[in-house]
Amino acid sequence: MQDQTPAPQTMPAALSYVLTHRLPCATLMLVMLMSAVWLPALSDGMPGFVAMLLTTAGLSLHILAPALIALVTFGGGLLFATHVAALAAVAVSLITGFALLPGLVVFVLYGLVPILGAALLVRADGVRRSAQYLAFGLGALTLIGLAIAAAMQDTGIRGLMDALLAPMFTGVEQQMPAGEPEAVQMLEQSRQMMVEILPGLMALGMWFTWWGDIVFARNFARKFGFYQGEATSLLSLGFGKPVAYLFLVLMVLINLGSGELHYIAVNAAILIGGLLAAQGVAVGHSWLKAKGMLLSIAMMYFMLIIWSILIIPFVIIGLMDIWFDYRRNIPAVGG
Repeated sequence: MQDQTPAPQTMPAALSYVLTHRLPCATLMLVMLMSAVWLPALSDGMPGFVAMLLTTAGLSLHILAPALIALVTFGGGLLFATHVAALAAVAVSLITGFALLPGLVVFVLYGLVPILGAALLVRADGVRRSAQYLAFGLGALTLIGLAIAAAMQDTGIRGLMDALLAPMFTGVEQQMPAGEPEAVQMLEQSRQMMVEILPGLMALGMWFTWWGDIVFARNFARKFGFYQGEATSLLSLGFGKPVAYLFLVLMVLINLGSGELHYIAVNAAILIGGLLAAQGVAVGHSWLKAKGMLLSIAMMYFMLIIWSILIIPFVIIGLMDIWFDYRRNIPAVGG
């Protein structure tokens, strides 16, 4: 018996109009980008619960902006999506007083990056290529941005992170009761740890958000019948040996390097380790799904959320899967 694909649904006329016309689509992108500012501003004088809801809604709309660009890439092509991103970027520059930097950030980070990720996703081996190149692109942009900011401050990247985090921890320390040196020491250790890993966490967090947006856009486009390309399950996610070798080289640099080289290696390893962990999770999900252990799948994700140290075994599983291909003998699985 052949699998039957559900018939595409009809998209609402208003949404179809917005997604097929450059100016309305760019306006929607601008509203989503600025929602992190204007929605919290509406909460002035409102109860705390309402203010929290508006702030959360604003941030949610903001981080869905790459999904919008990915969606119009699937439906309208690269040129249409680039035009939409460019119009939104120009509008951001105008709103910020003709400042070029905010517009450039919007065009590259919220425009070109998700356009590239979406364009790769529709091609053969799109799940791997999209995830991998998106991670490398976001990692490179993070490093370049921090390096430029550090050069402007006449310091290194680690020094920049230390300066950015210092005010926050200083405020917390001032509120701590006097006569508790152990608490102050723990706070200082926490600050040093955050300084060490913050750039890597930033890049990894953006990768999870941007790639999640692109996957969400793919599902939306398939639902309404305008996605044309590879539709492989995310459980097929896997990276090649170059990624494994890069991770091992970074481990060597972490142990042998010093100074800025050591710092960059640590944070690059966090990003690459996140990719390998995602592959390890795909292996675990596939195996549990094949065994019919659906409750265990839910427990696996729940434990990953509440117990972050559990990510380490999945990094190891993902790394070993590159050579041993554990899913080779697992029955084909869906999403």
